[in-house]
Amino acid sequence: MAIYTDSMGSAAEVSGHDDSKEQNAVVRKWISMVQKRLKLNTASFSHGKNQSRFHHGRLERKLSDSLKSQTKQKYGVIDQASIIFERHGVFVHKGVGRGYKMVGGTVVRTAKSVVSLTTRVPREWFNPAIDQLMPELIEKLEQVNADAVINATRLTIK
Repeated sequence: MAIYTDSMGSAAEVSGHDDSKEQNAVVRKWISMVQKRLKLNTASFSHGKNQSRFHHGRLERKLSDSLKSQTKQKYGVIDQASIIFERHGVFVHKGVGRGYKMVGGTVVRTAKSVVSLTTRVPREWFNPAIDQLMPELIEKLEQVNADAVINATRLTIK
């Protein structure tokens, strides 16, 4: 509970500060849950990097080891949540890479060399996890913000 005063010395009691803390806690818990789900999704990959290595002058890590979450706040409320991972995670998700690209939503081989026996297929590991967990975040934020609206109607000047 916070009490703010104006230049005339009048006090206004505002309880929204607790609501923003609660909302931040909900988002932090959700983004942590998403990160764990993505690690599970990427742990099943049997091909690709199995350890960190240097590639084109930068360290590339195994996809499951590179997953990190980050949040940013504005005015004390989390307004942005990010999942950070190695760029090859996007290639795996889309099924593209060296010698393959997306054309009209399908993976097409573009390499001029001898055709390999393996073909790349999209391995969607990111979007399904977000799609599955997003309704839970929405529901919890609706509950917290509904409480904030009710608390805002209790604003009194004393």
